[in-house]
Amino acid sequence: MHTVLLILVVVIVLGLVIFVHEAGHLLFAKLARVDVLDFALGFGPSLVSAEWRGTRYHICAFPIGGFVRIAGMEPDDPLTENSFRAKHPLLRFLILAGGSLGNIVLAVVLIFVLSFIGFPKSVVLVRGVVTEGPAAEMDIRAGDIIEKVDGQRITDSQSLADRIREASAQNRPVTITLDRRGEILTREVVPRIFTVEEDGEQVPYNEGRPSLGVMNMQVNKITPLTALVTSNSVAALSGIKPGDRIIAVGENEVLLGTDVYFLIDPEGEGSLEPVEVTLERDEERLTVTVPEGTTLASLGIIFHMELEKLPVKETVVRALRNVFYTTIAFVYQLRLLATAEGAKMVSGPLGIAELISQSFSAGPYYLIMITMVITLNLGVLNLFPIPALDGGHILFLFLNTIGIRIDKRKEALAHKVGFVILISLILLITFRDALGLSRLWG
Repeated sequence: MHTVLLILVVVIVLGLVIFVHEAGHLLFAKLARVDVLDFALGFGPSLVSAEWRGTRYHICAFPIGGFVRIAGMEPDDPLTENSFRAKHPLLRFLILAGGSLGNIVLAVVLIFVLSFIGFPKSVVLVRGVVTEGPAAEMDIRAGDIIEKVDGQRITDSQSLADRIREASAQNRPVTITLDRRGEILTREVVPRIFTVEEDGEQVPYNEGRPSLGVMNMQVNKITPLTALVTSNSVAALSGIKPGDRIIAVGENEVLLGTDVYFLIDPEGEGSLEPVEVTLERDEERLTVTVPEGTTLASLGIIFHMELEKLPVKETVVRALRNVFYTTIAFVYQLRLLATAEGAKMVSGPLGIAELISQSFSAGPYYLIMITMVITLNLGVLNLFPIPALDGGHILFLFLNTIGIRIDKRKEALAHKVGFVILISLILLITFRDALGLSRLWG
């Protein structure tokens, strides 16, 4: 029963992404008064069809993919006032790009939905404690999370600094609430001026200003429990599976999921040597080895996150900010496609279905997040100027608009060849995904 449910979820997610893409083409064609002959979800024989306003809508046998048949796109189609080739180049561009625009709009909507489910909880993590300072005297340790100061929630380092400055100005202690690996502790600490030894001399710490003697950083509270592991990633090849809890990287204890990233690839340029990772799986402790050269991208792990809800006004602001930064990050990551590392991380239908399945098991936040990533990928990659993709059609339209005439039959042949190459590539990636999944779950 669980397997049937997972298959249904995969079909629904992929169906939604494909439907939005094809609906984008349909909408812009209808707005441009171009005849749309067929709109289909899936490929193969039509199982159910109905005609409405001049378009026949189909649900086909194989529920992956879809298509829109627009009048005037094929070389042999008759040229009428309602055909694609009879319209202004700008309208034709919008029709061709409409599918990708639909996917990008869906991604924006899903980012807003994620925002209203919750944001990764932002916390201040103690990365180190000065032994001469008051924090060390009150048994505040590296790895502690500072939850509150004087009863006020602390979400960033600046808020912590402000509370300490206020307390020192009033010459009073601060009450700090700590989370130490799930245990909630309270410490009362008086900020003060103190000195530390440097090059054999005693020098004022923090430039002589009152301090707790805590080195801290703002992080998202990501647990070391793996939620998703991509099938062809370094993590999967090394033997890490969804649901594993990372305990240590090398000799270093792991407190948060972000620790794994920092410990494996501290400089962001790939690990300099193989790294041993200790993990727990079904109450059994295991050790796996992550190879040299592993980066954050190639590691291929998403950890479970602690989420928190914010007031509506703040949620809307953060959601808009997330739309911007998500888009920038995605476009920046596209450069990886030109690298051997990026090529290894590309997933086909089988790998995508596995990620959807994992995200459904991990929870609604992860399912929506993966759907957002898939629709954004489909929308942007479809605009690449490759024959058979929408971007390939746009490229030929552009060349024709600037006076470089290409015979329609040669253009159609280019798209057919591109389609064959694309399908061959998808089959090759699917075969690789199958091998990766056999290693992931073998």
